[in-house]
Amino acid sequence: MKKSKKIFSLLCAAVAVLMMCVPFASMAAVRTGEGEATLLQEGEYDIATGESVHLGAVSSTADTVSENVHQGLLAYSSRIDVSTLSCPVEDFDAFYSNVINDNPDLFFVSSSYRYYYSERTGNVTAVVPQYAMPQSEVESALEVFYAGADKALAEVNDSMSDLQKALVIHDYICSYAVYPQIYDANGNYVASLDLDIYHSAYGFFKDNTAVCAGYTLTYSYLMHRLGIDCEYVSSGDMEHSWNKVKIDGEWYNVDITYDNADYVEGDNTYGLGYHSCFMKSDSYFQSESGLYHYNYADYDAGTADSTAYDDSFWNDVNSRIYILNGDFYYLDPDYSNQSVLLKKHTLSGSETVIGSSFRAPTLSITRFANDSSGTQHQIPHTDILVRLLYLDGRFYVTDYQNLYSVYTSGAKFTIASGIGYTISLGSVDGSIVYQTYNDMSTVVKLDKNEYFKNRLAAEADDSDYNNYPDVNSDGFINGRDLAYIINS
Repeated sequence: MKKSKKIFSLLCAAVAVLMMCVPFASMAAVRTGEGEATLLQEGEYDIATGESVHLGAVSSTADTVSENVHQGLLAYSSRIDVSTLSCPVEDFDAFYSNVINDNPDLFFVSSSYRYYYSERTGNVTAVVPQYAMPQSEVESALEVFYAGADKALAEVNDSMSDLQKALVIHDYICSYAVYPQIYDANGNYVASLDLDIYHSAYGFFKDNTAVCAGYTLTYSYLMHRLGIDCEYVSSGDMEHSWNKVKIDGEWYNVDITYDNADYVEGDNTYGLGYHSCFMKSDSYFQSESGLYHYNYADYDAGTADSTAYDDSFWNDVNSRIYILNGDFYYLDPDYSNQSVLLKKHTLSGSETVIGSSFRAPTLSITRFANDSSGTQHQIPHTDILVRLLYLDGRFYVTDYQNLYSVYTSGAKFTIASGIGYTISLGSVDGSIVYQTYNDMSTVVKLDKNEYFKNRLAAEADDSDYNNYPDVNSDGFINGRDLAYIINS
């Protein structure tokens, strides 16, 4: 009996020791490490680490875990479980980089992070993020981000094709984005500037300022919100990024930075944007016409082989293009005669001229681009000092120091005269704004009383107010709108 009790006691002691050791053994099997993601929003353009993940180095649960990490980061989590990913330590930088690069609303997440991994399997089990913005600021910053995105997305509607949506968002960003002036006219770096915020989409949605990574991430985010496949493209050698967008089963390059006239001309110029780098093939982008893009990589997009839009009607259009009832409206320049026509272009390719021509002073611009050998090329470009705006159910066109309203019927009325050569024309909070060539730094807001007084509609009598919008939102355009303006 005593012997049995002794054996039982020994067994209990052994079990107790084993139970005490199990937690320590488990803890010993978990190790920690530190990593550094490669993020566009931090100005990193050599994102080669992304390839291994997209080549299937991780488990089939990658998409689910990616979204879990995305949501965890949005919630400012201190630790996020990734154990079901089965991702080796050596591949996790790539995975984490892609989660953040693919989700521009994670602009507040830092590239630095810590992780836990299993000593036995070598797989990462959890990530401990670091953040570039205090949690107290993130909620309000996200509100700014989403409000800015919603404002941009309000420019499109369900009647538009995916191509037209891609164009409208391209032109919206071109119209409002400002590139920080850190380069001179020859493309040389001339100043030091804290650009962290402007590498992100948040920079654009916050104050319309962005560098190429910001343009890229903004466009990518908005396209994804519209359900259109869009990926980022980057070149470490060029220190540059842009997008590829998938339309009708084909991938095309879209470089909004190079199409944004502010990158060339230096000030925010509402309504002005080039289209020479919109919906282009890889071969086009690598040529002089495409400003010599080289040594670039994309990770989800395929090659852009289709040349369907390499010679599109919009190549020479430097006004904003508007989509109305499925048709494109734009200013078509005739540089030899220094004139432009307002045109309607249908999806089938037919064109109609709206009204009469406008006089168009021209401006010569030289763009600079380096090819893959490092040779700098001077590429001449002709601009026209005529701009287009669509607001309140009609077009507005500047013409040789004048501003006109133009109906789709072709009827044209003078709104203002002698305003100077205009470099931009746009709208801010429902009001018309413009800038002149001699003073691009000053944004002129059209005086509403003068606008009403100079309406010059088809029959200029006291009862005709049809050149001004329904400002009091009562469903009618009449004297009450004038009274509302005078008293506001």
